[in-house]
Amino acid sequence: MSYFAPTKFVWRLGGNQVHLCGSFTRWVETVPMVPEDGQPGVFSVIVHLPPGYHQYKFIVDGEWRHDEAQPFMPDPLGNVNNWLFVRKPEIQNTEQATSSQTGNLQEPSSQAFDNTGFLKDSAYETTDAFTKTQGAAASVALEQEKEPFFSKGKIKEFLAHHTASELIPESGKVVLLDIDLPLRQAFHALHEQGTASAPLFDTRKGSICGMISATDFITTLQQMRNLVSTSSNPMSEAEMDQHTIRGLREELAIQGRSSNQLISIAPNDTLQDVVNVLLKNHCSLAPIVNTVFEPVSSEETQEVLHNATLGGVLGCLLRHFRSSLASLPLLARPLDSLPIGTWSQGSTVVVQEASNQSGTEVSMQRKVANLVTVKHSTPLYQAFSMLLEGGFSCLPVVNDAGVLVDIYAKSDITMLAKSNAYSRLQFEDVTVGQVLALASQPSPPSLLSNNTPQTWEGASPSASQTSIQDNSSVPGKQRIHACTNSDPLKTVVERLSIPGVRRLLVVNPETKKLEGIISLSDIASFLLT
Repeated sequence: MSYFAPTKFVWRLGGNQVHLCGSFTRWVETVPMVPEDGQPGVFSVIVHLPPGYHQYKFIVDGEWRHDEAQPFMPDPLGNVNNWLFVRKPEIQNTEQATSSQTGNLQEPSSQAFDNTGFLKDSAYETTDAFTKTQGAAASVALEQEKEPFFSKGKIKEFLAHHTASELIPESGKVVLLDIDLPLRQAFHALHEQGTASAPLFDTRKGSICGMISATDFITTLQQMRNLVSTSSNPMSEAEMDQHTIRGLREELAIQGRSSNQLISIAPNDTLQDVVNVLLKNHCSLAPIVNTVFEPVSSEETQEVLHNATLGGVLGCLLRHFRSSLASLPLLARPLDSLPIGTWSQGSTVVVQEASNQSGTEVSMQRKVANLVTVKHSTPLYQAFSMLLEGGFSCLPVVNDAGVLVDIYAKSDITMLAKSNAYSRLQFEDVTVGQVLALASQPSPPSLLSNNTPQTWEGASPSASQTSIQDNSSVPGKQRIHACTNSDPLKTVVERLSIPGVRRLLVVNPETKKLEGIISLSDIASFLLT
């Protein structure tokens, strides 16, 4: 017969609204607490709990809190939670045990705590789930035997009960381009706004009609280059302005190549819908579009509220579980123990797995491939072809020793808007290194001279070729976002939730060589589906 002990929780530290949340509510649902009559600032609630170990926290006026007057402990992810242990009474003493549970939390003796208030290793008696030889953090055990299904189940439940409207910030901006805008002007507009893609608005139809992306600009630059190579004269800016976004899309249609159709999200779509749409259509973003019916004109109007991204969903997930990450034990697992990302044949993880010949499920699921890289001396148009033909979103840049020194991504195409550098690509052989120099120096097109050193302000040419750490000297936007194979999944998710970060490069901390690539879609496919 199942047994549940009525257990009273009390918060004595004030507040206007207090809720209880814990492992017994799966760290998702909250239980409202009621003010105690005649005791200002005191709230309580009785919850029927099964025997065993439980962790909990209080949410006071929207802020996660723990009560230092009650037993508390750190979890493996650095959070501090209160805890209690509900004992299962002897059958003959059920009534007595039940009454002793009501109004009291089961606490260890005072000798069980050290001078910081945290549990000592001997705080627990031996039970089926925990042993007294383990510390409090280790005692949680995180239900590893149920992983990854336990954590994924909680995440799927969260995604199913939260909507895309939660991705919309209180204030922000959305870039929306007119489809009749000249491509050159669109190129500059996206560069100034710090993005490489945007939804398109068709004024003739009065609706949002699609997207323009970095791939469109790369394709256009390749066509310009091909025209010059066939003895045509380079296009002037006036001639470039005759080519609009609409014209590009019509030309692609004539060639039988599809342009970027509108993939959108509704504000009431669940976050699970957002993830599924982005992964299915291989999109880095999709606009959240609100359709409003105008009763006067009997027409529908559309407004773009925000751009939904996988990184935004990860950020929303972390905010929801920020004080209860112990309820997602999977996030504590190191990266090399999970089948996530693409790894090189020579990476430490792959080499160790091959030497062990263990044939574990993770090693069999791990994607291993020859990672395609470029050097500073690689011609830019060769890099363009590698990106488009290989279906890659980025190309790591390495030096002659194989050390990671930079990265060239599709989204970097807008850097060519600086000083109209794209116009010179029609007739000059430009390298990846020369283009990357534009990211750090607001200089005119002379940067594309073959005599220009491939470096950045504050770093010597030799230094830029030898150490990944030199990238930190580049002023402005951080270009390389990296991790190691021993970093916990939590660290990877946190870094990928930063706006604008689409991938992490797994780097050997000793050799500084590239070992793998973890993309947003890799994390989403593993964790969010």
